[in-house]
Amino acid sequence: MSIRILFLGRESPLWIGLDENQRDIEFKREYSGEMSYVIEVMKKKDIDFKTHFFEIGNDFSKLSSIFKKSGANIVFCDFYHNLANSGMKKWIFNELERQKIPHYLSSSDTMKLMYDKILCQKKLKSSGIEVLPFMRVDVNNFNSLNEFLNRHKKIILKPSQSYSSKGIAVFEDIHLAIYHTMFLKEQYSDVIAEKFLESKKEFQILIIGGKPEIYPVEIGIPLGKVYDRDMKEEHYKKNAVKSLDLNDRLIELGKIIYDIFGIHDLARIDVISDSNNNLYPIDVNGIPYLAKINPNSGKNASLTQIGKIHGRSYESLIMELLGFL
Repeated sequence: MSIRILFLGRESPLWIGLDENQRDIEFKREYSGEMSYVIEVMKKKDIDFKTHFFEIGNDFSKLSSIFKKSGANIVFCDFYHNLANSGMKKWIFNELERQKIPHYLSSSDTMKLMYDKILCQKKLKSSGIEVLPFMRVDVNNFNSLNEFLNRHKKIILKPSQSYSSKGIAVFEDIHLAIYHTMFLKEQYSDVIAEKFLESKKEFQILIIGGKPEIYPVEIGIPLGKVYDRDMKEEHYKKNAVKSLDLNDRLIELGKIIYDIFGIHDLARIDVISDSNNNLYPIDVNGIPYLAKINPNSGKNASLTQIGKIHGRSYESLIMELLGFL
């Protein structure tokens, strides 16, 4: 049976208030960093596809008719929800499954689990995987945060639900930690506090395709720093994991989390290790960055780097993801 893919995207919040011409410019700029690379691979490989982009806050009520009109067999979606306020928030994978529309990537339940860092860490811990000490920050009781900070000396604060390393910061002072928590609460629903490791290394495990393929890499983050948005841009380079034993353990950890979460097609697991090489998963991302080139640096983006380390081209990874290999 021939396959036609419907790519579903969502407009950026930065487009609000722009006229049609400006929105068109921003659309091309926004997706030149990610989706257009995937689309270029599909064009090059003569894969049949259609595209549709939803406005922010769209309730997806026309999703079924859009899918039928496209003539597609399956949907690939590069976002989680419609960015509406909590009462109007709609999760696209919920809607796809409610309307029985086949889709790539993990189930709606798994996507929600991966999207929420607190739920993710709880799932990992309850499944017997060692994680760093963490807590949900209660803005009505900062005594618990103070106790957590006193116990661990240095902590990371970050939004429970976000992406692109937004809002991540390290604290040793409770007053600064409280201030940052209040700042985060204005923009996000929940805040997670996590123990910060001084002598650590950071890794990523790419899970891709139906088999799946599992590819670990090491990230060159300086000691005492955290992989926030600034570090993400400054230290974008990834390297092969030097230790064969550590590489094998990362692959095994990836397999375990793949099974526990019920991951399909794609995920990226962020992992840190302490000075004794104990591994601690800190995040599982169900829709990692798929660009070929980093738009800020002009150099190879994450997926391209990981592929190169493991002898895979960017194009072959996209074809693996879409089930054509």
